[in-house]
Amino acid sequence: MPYRRSRPRAAARNAATLRSGRIARTPRRVPGGRRLGAAPTGSGPAPRWTVPAVATALLPHLVPVVTGLLWIALLAGAACGPVCEPAVRGPLNVVTLGYSLSLTVTPAALVLCWLLAIRRSWSAARWIAAGLAYVPPAMITLGVMLLFVPRP
Repeated sequence: MPYRRSRPRAAARNAATLRSGRIARTPRRVPGGRRLGAAPTGSGPAPRWTVPAVATALLPHLVPVVTGLLWIALLAGAACGPVCEPAVRGPLNVVTLGYSLSLTVTPAALVLCWLLAIRRSWSAARWIAAGLAYVPPAMITLGVMLLFVPRP
């Protein structure tokens, strides 16, 4: 009885390329056995630097909007005077906290996001770090929105 391989050569080569993370290209054949050419069998994961690059690229576009919202909050606080009612003081405290966090949390989260691009297995941590970079601007926006909520 002739020796039989457990796996054809093409299947072994494709399994090796799938394990390495590259796109495996297998030859397609028509029923007569003719080759049609290489067809990709999978697109593979996105590059590791995609999440940090998008987070870093979108943040400068958000800065002018948040700065305008800060000016609105400052004007509302100045019009209020020293005796603000608690319904106005609460949103102004949220804006103040968001501003103070934006000076430390946003740059630290972006640096962490870029540092986590070292390994492919840290993709969830990269997403969390990119999301943390947007928490202070979201707090400022929420605080300004709360200033315009009608009070009973």
